[in-house]
Amino acid sequence: MLGDGSPKAPLVVETRLDLDSGKLASATRLYLLCHRCGFYGAPEFEALNATPPKVKASLRVLGGTDAAGEAQVPWVDITDQTVTLADNERVHGGVNGGFFTTRITLALDAATRARLVAWPKGNRIQFRFNGTDGESNGFRVLDVQLRNDADASLASNPVVRVDPLVEKNAGQAMTGDVEPGRALWSARGALAKSPLVSRKLQAACSSCHAEDGRDLQYFNYSNNAIVQRSRYHGLSETQGRQIAAFLRYTLQGVPHAAKARPWNPPYQPGPGLDCSGIGCETKWAAGAGLEAVLDNAADATKALFGKPLSGALSVTQAEVDKVMDPAATMNAREMQIPMQFPDWNAWLPTTHPYDVWPSTTEGSFEAGAKFSAADGKKDPNGKYKALLAWLTAHMNPNGVHGDWSHLKVDERVQIKAMFTQAGWEGYNYLGGGRGNHIAASGQYGAQVGAANLQKLASAATTATNPAAFTTNAFIERSVASMLHWNAVKQWEMAQVYGLEGNQQWFIGDKDPATGAWKGRGEAHGWPFNSVSLFFLAPHMVYQQDTDGTGKITREWYDAWEAGNIVGSYYRTNQWYQLQMSVNPGGQSDWVNFSMDWPYLTAFDDYLGMKVGTATPAAKAANDTHYVRLLQARIKSAQYVNNGIVLYDPAQPDLFANRGRYGRGQVAKHLAVASFIDTASNNGKAQSRYRFLDELSPGLYPRVVNGAISQFNALYSQTAASAWRRCDPDNSQLGEPEPWAGFRYCLDAQRTPLGQAADGSYFMNQVNYRATTEQAEQYGLWKATQMGADPARLKVWSDWIDRMWPKP
Repeated sequence: MLGDGSPKAPLVVETRLDLDSGKLASATRLYLLCHRCGFYGAPEFEALNATPPKVKASLRVLGGTDAAGEAQVPWVDITDQTVTLADNERVHGGVNGGFFTTRITLALDAATRARLVAWPKGNRIQFRFNGTDGESNGFRVLDVQLRNDADASLASNPVVRVDPLVEKNAGQAMTGDVEPGRALWSARGALAKSPLVSRKLQAACSSCHAEDGRDLQYFNYSNNAIVQRSRYHGLSETQGRQIAAFLRYTLQGVPHAAKARPWNPPYQPGPGLDCSGIGCETKWAAGAGLEAVLDNAADATKALFGKPLSGALSVTQAEVDKVMDPAATMNAREMQIPMQFPDWNAWLPTTHPYDVWPSTTEGSFEAGAKFSAADGKKDPNGKYKALLAWLTAHMNPNGVHGDWSHLKVDERVQIKAMFTQAGWEGYNYLGGGRGNHIAASGQYGAQVGAANLQKLASAATTATNPAAFTTNAFIERSVASMLHWNAVKQWEMAQVYGLEGNQQWFIGDKDPATGAWKGRGEAHGWPFNSVSLFFLAPHMVYQQDTDGTGKITREWYDAWEAGNIVGSYYRTNQWYQLQMSVNPGGQSDWVNFSMDWPYLTAFDDYLGMKVGTATPAAKAANDTHYVRLLQARIKSAQYVNNGIVLYDPAQPDLFANRGRYGRGQVAKHLAVASFIDTASNNGKAQSRYRFLDELSPGLYPRVVNGAISQFNALYSQTAASAWRRCDPDNSQLGEPEPWAGFRYCLDAQRTPLGQAADGSYFMNQVNYRATTEQAEQYGLWKATQMGADPARLKVWSDWIDRMWPKP
C-alpha cells in the first residue's frame, strides 16, 4: 500500500481470501497486522496543494461483490472507534500511538457476512491509502485473515511475503539505469518536499539516508518502495526505477539479513543476535523481528530470568541472585522485552538539516555556523566528515571488516574523543539543553532553525491546530532534524566500518601509570559514548511551554503530541530502551554518556503510571513496564560497578566532582526501599513489584532478597570515610544536599525513624523526599518484617551501623 501520497488520488489495493464452504458461516471478523496504519509525526505547516486526510487507512470487505456492485459497499476508516486493536496497542495510544505495527480486528456485521462467498469464488478485500500527512506515503498490510470467534484463521490461501533476495539478485547486473540513478540519488535541489508541498528541498536522497543508500538495501526495502517514495518527492516512476537500479547494483556487498525489513524494528532484542567471529555482528541491526516483542509480564519475567517462554514461570532464589549480580553483564541485546522498538523510518529525519539551516550570515549546517548565543563556530557536518577520514585511514590492514584490534593506545584515545566530540558538536550547534533551547540573549542554532522553518509556514495551514505550530513547536522540529541526522550517520558508520563489535576497542582509558589501554564495555555495541539514540526521545527533543509568570505549562512531549501523551511516553521509552540495548555506555559516567539512567527508569515508571491499572488490559500493560523497570535497575547496578570514586575531597565543585558520576550517585536509586512497600510521614505506597507474586508466588520476596544482595555487593565493603557527608546548607546541586536529586553523599548522622501508633515505622520526608539514611534504616526494618534472608540483612545492617553509628 505504497504510493505517491497524493490525497487527490487515494491508492486502492485489493487482495483475495478463499473460504471453504464448511467455514463460511463461522467467519465473524477480519484481522490484519498493519505497519504504519496511523500518522505519527509533526503535521505539515506550509501552504498546501491538497488537504491532508484525517485518517490514513480505510478498508472494506467486498466478499463476492462484483465490480458493478462495489460502489454500494461502504469504506471503513481505520480508527480507534471503528476497529479493535490488541490491548497493548490500544492502551498505548491506539492507531496513532506508540506502536508502528499494530494488530487490528474488524467485527463483520450481518451485511458484510452476507457478502462472503465460498471457494471456488474468492472474497475481495480492499485497502485504501487516503493520502499523506506530509511525511508518510503509505502503509503495509503484513497479514490479513478472516477469523472465527475463537480467532482461528479460516482462509485457505494465507498471505505469503515476497523474498527480498529475488529483487536483490535481479539487480546485480549493470544496466543503463544505474548511472542515471546514481545522479538522481545525490542530486541536491531536485526533490519536491511532498505531494502537499511542491517546494524543492536542499537535501538529496543521499542526505537523509545513508550516503550510499545502504540502509534501503540492508533493511530490504522493495523496488516498489523506492519507486513510490521517489514519486512522493516529485520524481517520475522511471526515475524511481533508475534509483532502485543504482542501489541494487552498487550495494551488492551489503550483507543480507533475513530479519531486516522495513517493519521489523532495528536491534529489537531476541535470542541469537550475538555472534562469534569478527564481522558477523552486521546482522545484529536487523533485530529479532516483530515476533520477538513480548506481549505480557509473565513472558517478560521469564526472559529477564533466563527461563524458556514455553514453560511455567518458576524462578529460584539462586536464579534471581545470578541475574541481579552487579558483577555480571546482562545481555540486553538478546533478552526479549515487552516493547516494540521504532522501525527504520522512525530513525530518518523528517526534515534534513540542509533545509533547516541553509546558508545565512551565521553560516550553514553544511559548512558550520556561529550563532549569536554560541561560544564559537559549531560544525557537526565537518566533525562527521573528520570521523570518516580517520576511520578510513586507520582500517585494519588485514582487510577484515570490523576488526579494530590493531589500534594503538593513543589511537584509541584519539578516536574515543572524536566520537564524543562529534555527537556533542551537533547538540551544541542547537544550543541549550533538554527542554530549553532558548538563549537568554542572542539566539541558539535551534532558534535560528526554527525561525527558518517558521518563515515557510502558511497561516491557513497552521490555523487548523495552532498549538502544533508555535515557535516552540518549530524549535522541536529543528532539534529533531539534527538529532535524527546524527543517529542515521552513527548507524551508517557502524555498518560501513564494522563498529558494532567489541566495545573495549573504543571505550576505555589509557592507564596513567602504565600507558596501557584499559577497555570497558560488552561483546557487541556501538562505540559512540555521546549524543546518540537516547536523544531521539520526545523527552529529549521537546521545548517546554511557559505562561506569563514563567510557570511550565507543557513538558516532556512534543507540541503536536498533546492529544496522545501516552503514545509520546511510549516513544520516549522506545528510544531509551533501544539505547540500553545498542550501547549502555561501557560502565562509564552515570549521566548522559550515552545513557541517562534516571531518565530511563523514570520513564519506565511514568509510562506505567500513565497507563494505570483501571482495566485488566491497562493492569497487564502496566505490569510489563515494571518488568522493564526491574531490568533497568539490574542493568544500571552492573553499569556502576566500576572504579569511579565515591567522592573526591579535592574537588569542591559538587557538579564537577567525580563522585557525581559513580555508584555514590546511584545508592538512592538502588536502595532496597525502592523495591518494597514504603511508609512515610506523607503516607504509604505499595511496591511496584508486588505483581511478581501474581505471576509466580514467592517471586516478589526473592527479588527483594536479590535487591539486598545487589546493594550489598556494591556498597557493603565501602568505608565510611570514602563518602561525602551531606551538608544541609550546601545547595550547589540545586537544592539542599541531603534531599538533592543529584546527591552522592551520606547524611552526617543517624536520625530515628518515625513511629506510628501501631508500632510500625516510617521515613521522615521533607518535601516528599527521604534522605539516604532514612531510606536505608526504613528498608532494613521493612525487609526484616517481610522475612528477608537473615544473612543478607546482617551484611546490610553492619554497613548501616558503620555509616551511621548508633548513639
